[in-house]
Amino acid sequence: MAPIPFSMLYLLCLGVCLGGLERARQGVPTPPPEIAAQLVERMAVAVPPRPEGVRPIQGAGGDRITEAQCKDRTGQFREVCFHHLARQRAPTDLNGAIATCEHIGPARPQQECMADVAELHAPTDTAASLAVCPTIPRKKWRDQCVFGIALAVTAADPKGAFRLCDQAGMWRDFCRHDVNGEIAVVDLDMALAHCAAEEGGLLMRKSCWHGIGKYIARVDAFRARDACAEVPAGLYRENCVHGMGWGAAEKGGIAFAGQCGMTGLYADSCRLGVAYNHRRFDQRAALDICEDVMRSDLRAQCREFVDHGILRGSPD
Repeated sequence: MAPIPFSMLYLLCLGVCLGGLERARQGVPTPPPEIAAQLVERMAVAVPPRPEGVRPIQGAGGDRITEAQCKDRTGQFREVCFHHLARQRAPTDLNGAIATCEHIGPARPQQECMADVAELHAPTDTAASLAVCPTIPRKKWRDQCVFGIALAVTAADPKGAFRLCDQAGMWRDFCRHDVNGEIAVVDLDMALAHCAAEEGGLLMRKSCWHGIGKYIARVDAFRARDACAEVPAGLYRENCVHGMGWGAAEKGGIAFAGQCGMTGLYADSCRLGVAYNHRRFDQRAALDICEDVMRSDLRAQCREFVDHGILRGSPD
């Protein structure tokens, strides 16, 4: 057997971890997976995940995977190899990439592979990529296929990408959050107009504003603060600032909590955003941020989310 390149080892480890998480989720009856509702001002705020499928293609240049290498592997090495090969082929050869996914046996990895391929091919031919999604049996990956395609075409067709989220099923609200957040970075007026249309239920509407703050803050926290100032006052602005705290903490770490005062009356919502993001890395430190929240109701919400990952007693 030929030596295993670094990219193969990396993808194998990643595949094993994702597989373990998937098996763990299957044992817990929590609908739907990976969706968490958060509160700001006692109303739910979506803090959505990115699609699981798309990861940077490893092994460019001389380290590119070949079909012969994949056929020479066994077990999970073979599965990960064909998944990587499919992603490698996807931008220029949709049919060949889908055929490559068919070499992957278990249903979840094969369907994840198909969703990845559709997303990676979307900038080349969006219609052809969308035609792949209905062929994916499991709803989670079928809907994520649309979510990923919408993200992939946002730069080229922002309005079309935002409307495409309407077809993303269980990921619809999260797709709108991410796509509109990316739009906000380059065209704030368009992003604000999308949210101001007040489409859907309260969670959908609030998550739209949240995405604006989160995505702009990943680039420039001061610019995000100014953008949130254009959001209607009250709960929506709270949600935008919550997103700002989350996004700024992704870029600058937990120390950004010390700058939340720049948002004036909305500083507590900013601190919640930092704490919610940092919970993934250091629960104790995130709780310390909660203690700095001035409003008692928001402080209690912050503690409960950081402790349990959910906020109980929230309104529908």
